[in-house]
Amino acid sequence: MNKSMSNNNDDLKAINNLSGEFDSKEDLYRVIFDNGNSIILLIDPANGAIVEGNKAAVKYYGYHKSKLVSMRIQDINILSEEQVKKEINRAQREKRNYFQFTHRLANNELREVEVYSFPIDLRSKKLLVSFIHDVSEKLKQKLMFDNLFIHSPYAVAILDKEQKIRNVNHNFTKLFLYPERDVIGQSINQIVSTDQSKEQIDTNLHLVYHGDIVKQEGIRKRKDGKLIEVEILGYPVISHQEVIGVYVIYIDIFRKKAYEKQLLLFRKILENNSEGVVITDTSGCIEWVNKAFTDITGYTTAEISGKKTSILKSGIHDAEFYKNMWEQLKTKSKWSNEIWNKNKRGDIYSEWLTIKGIINEKNEVTHYVGIFKDLSEKKKIDRRMCDLQQKDSLTGLYNRNYFIEKLDQRIQTNGRDTDKFAVIIINLASFKDMNDSLGHLIGDKILLKLSKRLQLMMNKENLLSRFSGDVFAILFKIKDMDVETFAKKLLISIRRPFTIDGTVIHVYANIGISTFPSHATEAETLIRYADIAMTRAKERMEDKICFYSVEMSKEIEMKFFLANHLVRAITKNELSIYYQPIFDITDGKIIGLEALLRWNNTKLGMISPNKFIPIAEKTGLIIEIGDWVFEHVCRQIKLWQNSKYLVVPVAVNISVKQLEQMGFSNKLIKIMKKYQIDPNLIELEITESVTSGDLPTIIKNLRRIKKLGLRISMDDFGTGFSSLGQLDLFELDKLKIDKVFIDDLVNVCRRQNLVRSIIAMAKTLNLVVVAEGIETTEQLLYLKKLGCHLGQGYLFSKPLPVEEIEVKLIKGNGIGHND
Repeated sequence: MNKSMSNNNDDLKAINNLSGEFDSKEDLYRVIFDNGNSIILLIDPANGAIVEGNKAAVKYYGYHKSKLVSMRIQDINILSEEQVKKEINRAQREKRNYFQFTHRLANNELREVEVYSFPIDLRSKKLLVSFIHDVSEKLKQKLMFDNLFIHSPYAVAILDKEQKIRNVNHNFTKLFLYPERDVIGQSINQIVSTDQSKEQIDTNLHLVYHGDIVKQEGIRKRKDGKLIEVEILGYPVISHQEVIGVYVIYIDIFRKKAYEKQLLLFRKILENNSEGVVITDTSGCIEWVNKAFTDITGYTTAEISGKKTSILKSGIHDAEFYKNMWEQLKTKSKWSNEIWNKNKRGDIYSEWLTIKGIINEKNEVTHYVGIFKDLSEKKKIDRRMCDLQQKDSLTGLYNRNYFIEKLDQRIQTNGRDTDKFAVIIINLASFKDMNDSLGHLIGDKILLKLSKRLQLMMNKENLLSRFSGDVFAILFKIKDMDVETFAKKLLISIRRPFTIDGTVIHVYANIGISTFPSHATEAETLIRYADIAMTRAKERMEDKICFYSVEMSKEIEMKFFLANHLVRAITKNELSIYYQPIFDITDGKIIGLEALLRWNNTKLGMISPNKFIPIAEKTGLIIEIGDWVFEHVCRQIKLWQNSKYLVVPVAVNISVKQLEQMGFSNKLIKIMKKYQIDPNLIELEITESVTSGDLPTIIKNLRRIKKLGLRISMDDFGTGFSSLGQLDLFELDKLKIDKVFIDDLVNVCRRQNLVRSIIAMAKTLNLVVVAEGIETTEQLLYLKKLGCHLGQGYLFSKPLPVEEIEVKLIKGNGIGHND
């Protein structure tokens, strides 16, 4: 473009100089039109007529000379009159001395041109001399550059000679988070450099501004301060052998780096895989193997690279085997099977080999990857897994699952009436306490020694199993020895002292037995029955061997049945409270009541407390039921206070489980405050079983209850194992002598001495004594003689519902015997 503009200026100067020297038109043609290098048109501005055109114009537009000079400029310039005016105004605003038009050639080709027009006077006529410069190629190049710059998928910045940003594309603003207005005119170092990268950027710019091309990776900073990894390409922009700027491309290589890291990770995974990995080309030539391949086969990468996998052939498989393998690989791109191969030492081994084809984007198989594992190791693992599935890890005895499986097989294969056998369940007594006191290590040693003792007693027809923690099971063939004799020998063997780390330890056991086919013909049922019998053996004082009986199951079923109904007893309003009077033995006056729980089920009728209270204790329902009883007693006392009835203290039985609750005393206080009950009107009855509970929590609750003013009595005294120290610990107010001592009081001297001792002890401890279960006048008289204070029993009154007890409370002074 610079050269063309120079030609235009030369021609213009010639016209201006010659316009004053020549008078004839012919002279002007001779000097200018015939010798000019530029495309020149002489135009009448009045109507746009082309007055004249030089040879260059005729050649450029492709018209014959006579045709060209008969046309108007509007025939060539395709812009409308309005568009021409807009372009003239635009040129004036931009202060340029040329116009940008589009001209049509004779062959209808459109060309972009720049037109330099100047007025001249020729023979007193105003004309325009227009110099036309074709800029189509230049505009195409600019358009291509602009598209490359603007639409580049990478971030691009153009720098001037002072390293300042002249322009950036959209991806630059997107990558570095700067708006275009914030970076134009700024130093590139100021925008993207970090303290660590500034020196690198300076070095790069120095090289590029001296004509070098720079390509490298580096760290650059975004507007938000985040550092990013980029690849930098720097190109010098050169004009007339001078660098006038720099073209910088930034390529975000985060994904590339992540991909490279991923590839490295995959390589490390394959390299460190415990299974052998080999990669081959499509013809089976080995390209790469991992460490496990070398460990299994003995061949290193250097030794085997480039060789075919047939180097591992063992010679065991025939050609058909390998033919089928390759056919499957070609059709399905995968193959998996057990194969025998040979390692470098010549040893033949079995492996499980899986081969898969690696497919490219054209869905072509380019490589095969084989992954294999030495099956000799797998078989060792399989054997170990089999042991783990069948054996107990501590004792080496068969485990529960294996025992059940073998028992089931024995039933299926030997299920004839003549084939009798027994299931024996052995449970070690108090083994948990032993673990807690001596430690689990000692407990494990005992189990080990015990399992060895039991094994010595087995023969090939018997099966010994460690069924669970401290429970052993034996499948015993009843043949030469009956099962009871065998069970007794087991107990004798178990009871022999164990010496563990110099300490002598005594172990005791409970044994339950069920027999096939008399008790059951199913494995699960036989085991369950033996377990039921073992639980019953725990309850026995001496004989720790128990055979299953149908009554045991019925009892358990009944307990379950009762428990199931007991859960809904409160919501179904099936519970009620009866009250039994407590009398002064000397005058028969009522001085208190005992609240006794009753359960009348809609289906089962009235159920004895001896049956459902233990179930409530075992299931934990006693806590909810106990709360219900205490609140109903307090409500009833409040009703009596608001009426004409005699109000006397009421004794409420409290369970060990209730006393073990941390907030039990707070619960009582809340209920008593709700009904405004004087603590003197409530007495809590506990049993000697309280000593087996969580004593610290129980004592804490009892002491708080005592501070409130409630009295504490020990119910069923003499049936447990209370010590004098424990009596003092519980801060008791009263002892209730159990009915079992009163029944034979008149006739049995030993009973008399026991009761006499209890009463004497109570007086010494300043405790009130209540005799329970008084049913005869003789018992009453004897108790008076011994100095007993209070009495309770059918001689006075049986437990009564509220309506009936209120009749007695109206009288106020009691009713005498059997009233």
